[in-house]
Amino acid sequence: MANLGALPSSHFIETSGSGLANDGVPGCKKHIEAILNNGGGALFIDEAYQLVSGNSYGGNAVLDYLLAEIENLTGKVVFILAGYNKNMEAFFAHNPGIPSRIPHRFHFEDYEDFELLQISHHLIGEKYKGTMKVEGGMGGLYLRIVSRRIGRGRGRDGFGNAREVHNRFSQITSRQARRLHRERRSGGTPDDKLLTKEDLLGPNPSDALRGNASWSKLQDLIGLKAVKESVQALLDSIQYNYRRELEEKPLVEYSLNRVFLGSPGTGKTSVAKLYGRILADIGLLSNGEGALLMANDYFE
Repeated sequence: MANLGALPSSHFIETSGSGLANDGVPGCKKHIEAILNNGGGALFIDEAYQLVSGNSYGGNAVLDYLLAEIENLTGKVVFILAGYNKNMEAFFAHNPGIPSRIPHRFHFEDYEDFELLQISHHLIGEKYKGTMKVEGGMGGLYLRIVSRRIGRGRGRDGFGNAREVHNRFSQITSRQARRLHRERRSGGTPDDKLLTKEDLLGPNPSDALRGNASWSKLQDLIGLKAVKESVQALLDSIQYNYRRELEEKPLVEYSLNRVFLGSPGTGKTSVAKLYGRILADIGLLSNGEGALLMANDYFE
């Protein structure tokens, strides 16, 4: 790749793999001509793997055209590509000449927990202009736990890194809003500029089940002793892990998924719905983690 600083101009165009595929070769030519007409510059293609995805009808032709232009326009146009690791494997497999034409690759590692914590600090500071306080402090236990929870998704397909921090804080601010509303209805005068332990971590699992309608309904069902005991054991494990989080100790791994088997009329569907509702009520389904774990418990 040519050095952008050596180009006669700094014209910059940003597009995407799907955009180029939809526009076809004529659209790609138009972008390159616009850069050349301005004396040179850079073409940035985000999610470049979309050029070779199964839904991209014109993408292969565009990529073949681009490969020739990358070589022909050295020193005039810089081509910058970005995409997810796994998806880009198909992109590079399209033509063995791609690595030689685009020899420089920069691999962005997932953020570590301490970096996610720094991103959280930056997000809170930027969003609230330095006015928001956090129970335990900005570097305190509760924010560290939030960062570790986010970091547990590291390595999974779709893990969003900094985007995951934003998503988590949307949940946190929603919990704060509900708490503030509840406290005001009770006659309190809560501080709008404080994120509490409950806002950051959610309720204590044991507290979350007090008065929970789904949990009460499950307990009131006739029979189903094994089901009730297994759900109770799971909830005990959740409570145990919650305490370990507060002690900053490693968590015990367990699966949330269940398979309920039985004859018609035995309550499989009702119990499954209650179980899912309980998990949602105590916050375990807020980011889809439950759906990603292996199912391993069977009730007949």
